[in-house]
Amino acid sequence: MRVSDLPRSVSERCIRTGRRAKRATAASRLLSCAVGVISLMSVANVEALGRAATSQVTELDQIVRVHPEYPAPSEPNQIFYIERSSNSNTVVYAANLDSHGQIDPDTPVNAYWRWYNVDGHKKPLILIERMWAYGVTSVGRDGPHGAITFKLAAVPERKIALELDGHGRPEAVMQIGDRRVKLVYVYLQVDDSGLWPKVPALDIFGIDTLTGKPLREHIIPH
Repeated sequence: MRVSDLPRSVSERCIRTGRRAKRATAASRLLSCAVGVISLMSVANVEALGRAATSQVTELDQIVRVHPEYPAPSEPNQIFYIERSSNSNTVVYAANLDSHGQIDPDTPVNAYWRWYNVDGHKKPLILIERMWAYGVTSVGRDGPHGAITFKLAAVPERKIALELDGHGRPEAVMQIGDRRVKLVYVYLQVDDSGLWPKVPALDIFGIDTLTGKPLREHIIPH
């Protein structure tokens, strides 16, 4: 892993740290930076997406774009995406389908960045991002009618079912309260005023599969 591969806010801190510690070896500086990234991801995980949180579900007239100026991804087999307040770089989740249009049971979901804050190019998640924040984990076949399920590394309490709709298009369905909701996108409110970024609130936007009503779940951690 190179320092340039780390998220920009972290890599800048790493560079400043390296300048202050000129006597340290390159390996030790990189290790320090990696530990910092893990701390960042862990803070976001525990403080923003942990179990101790207040949740409010609201019906909407339409799906709201918190930042309408951000590009909205529209990728092949896209099932949902994650936006953040810090910048327009977006994590896209897309289903992997085989030649028969069926979901690949071994690797059902592909997650990657679209760096809209630069030029929109596609970039894979780095290892620490996959492990602590945006990666797909706990793949199983325990969804309705044997649907494939998965979890996000940062939200282990929430199970997501990957299904095909009546037209054979993939969709991600999550339980919100007593409703089954087709995910559209997740918005993270990021506070980077401290040493490490925190996520004081997040919103999940989706469509109620029974009523067709757009919904927003607003989550505030305690």
